[in-house]
Amino acid sequence: MPRCIVVLTDGLRPDAISPGLAPTLSALGDDYVRAVRASTIRPSVTVAALASLATGVSPETHGLVQPGLGFLTGFRRLRPLPAELARYGIRTTVVAGVEGVAARQIGRALSACAGVSRMITTDCGAAEVVKAAMVELERPADELMFVYLSDCDRAGHASGWMSEEYLDAVRRVDAAIGALTARLIDETLLIVSDHGGGGLEPRDHDRPHPLNERIPLIMAGSRVRRGVAVQREVLLLDVPPTVLAVLGVPIPAEYEGEPIIEALRPETAEVSEPMRVAS
Repeated sequence: MPRCIVVLTDGLRPDAISPGLAPTLSALGDDYVRAVRASTIRPSVTVAALASLATGVSPETHGLVQPGLGFLTGFRRLRPLPAELARYGIRTTVVAGVEGVAARQIGRALSACAGVSRMITTDCGAAEVVKAAMVELERPADELMFVYLSDCDRAGHASGWMSEEYLDAVRRVDAAIGALTARLIDETLLIVSDHGGGGLEPRDHDRPHPLNERIPLIMAGSRVRRGVAVQREVLLLDVPPTVLAVLGVPIPAEYEGEPIIEALRPETAEVSEPMRVAS
């Protein structure tokens, strides 16, 4: 079974992806699959989006929109994606740039509560995070790997979305993803952002606005079709069931999204379509 690697590009806007600025992402979207109209959840903030990615349900259901200990009890009443995979012997690894000892300890506690097998923390730069991810990819294992890149979000809050500092962060993220994809052989890659930014306030993204809520979503790899532009509305909530479909694992009935079937090769889609299971 090939790995599925989800690269979360925090704060990356889809209109920042162009051949000149982000050649790797632009080429992957053209060569494989890109969602033309992909949107995050509301509120368009990282905490809520990460909780939806982890649990397959909307903020209205999981209620996890602020950082804190609520996650520890919240995950127990839901069906986190890593825990679902663990039931089928598939482990989840998270590689993330995290600042500060306390933040790393909290991250590990939350990851463990969600069923994550390994959490690797490193410096926040995209190149450092991807370097750590490539070390983990040397381990022979069937798994899901999350790679969290925060450069664009940090630059957007500090200097404004689409500022020169932000565009430099886009270039760094794209170069890091290029280094990662150069090492992949039989994996399936899904690149998505948690939110955009700069819609109503140049340095923020939490209020309802298309520029805050539109996100890039690109898929590539061994189980993905070639040259497909998905025209329908695609949601961040479609990512968890798509990951399960790629890995051949039943999708919990509670999950509110649907797998992006048109992105998957026929043999993968045929296996995935009927797989909905109740608690």
